[in-house]
Amino acid sequence: MPVSARTVERRISEMADNVTQQQTVALTITPVFSVALDESVDINDIPRLAVFARYSDTEVHEELCCLKPMYGTTKGEDILKAFTDHFENRGVDIGKIFAITTDGAPAMVGKNKGFTKLVEEKIGHPILKLHCIIHQENLCAKISSFVLKKVMTTVTKIVNFVVAHSPLTHRQFQAFLEEVDSVYKDIPLHCSVRWLSCGKVLERFVGCFDEIKVFLSEKGQDYPELEDGDWIVKLMFLSDITKHLKEFNLLLQGAGKTVLDLYDNWKAFVAKLAIYSTDVETGSFRYFKNLKNLSSMHPVNTSDLQLYMQELKSEFSIRFQDFQHMGPVFSFLIRPDTFKYSDLDTTLFEWMETEELEMQLIDFQASTLWSAKFKDLREILESSKNDHATSILRSWASLPDKFNSMKKVAFALLSAYGSTYQCEQIFSKMKHILSPHRSRLTTDHSEGCVKLKVSKYSPEISTLVKGKQGQGSH
Repeated sequence: MPVSARTVERRISEMADNVTQQQTVALTITPVFSVALDESVDINDIPRLAVFARYSDTEVHEELCCLKPMYGTTKGEDILKAFTDHFENRGVDIGKIFAITTDGAPAMVGKNKGFTKLVEEKIGHPILKLHCIIHQENLCAKISSFVLKKVMTTVTKIVNFVVAHSPLTHRQFQAFLEEVDSVYKDIPLHCSVRWLSCGKVLERFVGCFDEIKVFLSEKGQDYPELEDGDWIVKLMFLSDITKHLKEFNLLLQGAGKTVLDLYDNWKAFVAKLAIYSTDVETGSFRYFKNLKNLSSMHPVNTSDLQLYMQELKSEFSIRFQDFQHMGPVFSFLIRPDTFKYSDLDTTLFEWMETEELEMQLIDFQASTLWSAKFKDLREILESSKNDHATSILRSWASLPDKFNSMKKVAFALLSAYGSTYQCEQIFSKMKHILSPHRSRLTTDHSEGCVKLKVSKYSPEISTLVKGKQGQGSH
């Protein structure tokens, strides 16, 4: 049925409002929820604050609450005002917030006037403050010694000449790779904003190394580094270690991941870093494929590589303090049968009326029946790769009310975000909805479109239809 643009606009707004109402009802009923926040600028240079809420009823929900425009400054107090105004207008009590996850920007986590500090003062009880684990991993990945930075600078210059210098040069390079039957047919550009994009660039660069040398020689481009043995060693090492960092980064991505999932992945990677470091020191290169191939042809000097590995290990130990402190606490979700009450930071849960928690934990651990239930849960989690949160929720929801304090703690821990991944994903989706060819959408309309795209709630079409009146023929 053909309808006007205005009618389409109204229908989208009405469906988005209906989804918002369903979210509001759920947030009003739930006893605890957590939020993740991030801020970015849209195509019209308007800062937008994305707020996601995570809570549970019969399932775990991760919902976009708002995509608020910030027309003035974006200080901690400005973010607080936009945040509190939004939830107050919806009638949702922000006093039920257990954890706040941000990107670690000063406006978010400042000691005195950061958003998280101001929220904590406003609601009157301690909250768990987490720094996005993906953001921290990216910051760790960006560190490198001066020598390795010079390697990446040279690679970027060469790639820019081959790919971005001129369309003709790019076509000639592609034709040359096709002619010599190269493994790869092109090289992607490196985006410095997403540092780990260099992983794919380095992989392709190393894979086409000989072909690139020949092509540059034909074009009269002189890069003496390409004949320098030490430089080539650093190139091969950078390609290998960036591949490991990229694989770790991909493990941290995705919706529905619990903090426990992310903490376990981080803990495993820190242990692997120690192995990688020893691998470089001994010169065995079991986990550095490109370096191993190079070492079979001539000796490899690893002094700079060892220095880099020490810097990387140090960076991983300095950062992730919040996960190192709280990570073991989240094991309560799957190991309440062996969990020690003394390991729990009870100040985070006192406002939830959990006075009986210690006694209930003793009763629980003394019960063979209920302890066995979580042994079964761990077996289920071992056999399933995704959606651990749902399995954990079902196990806790099945406990009787005599363990109500334990259930409150579990639901709070389950609500926490380990990253702002979904906020970042929202900004990517917004670039398609609010694009250079569709830039006149208002902030409300663009928010409605994004919300309908990402929400798990479906608009109640039958309810919306009842509020409409059919138009007779003219």
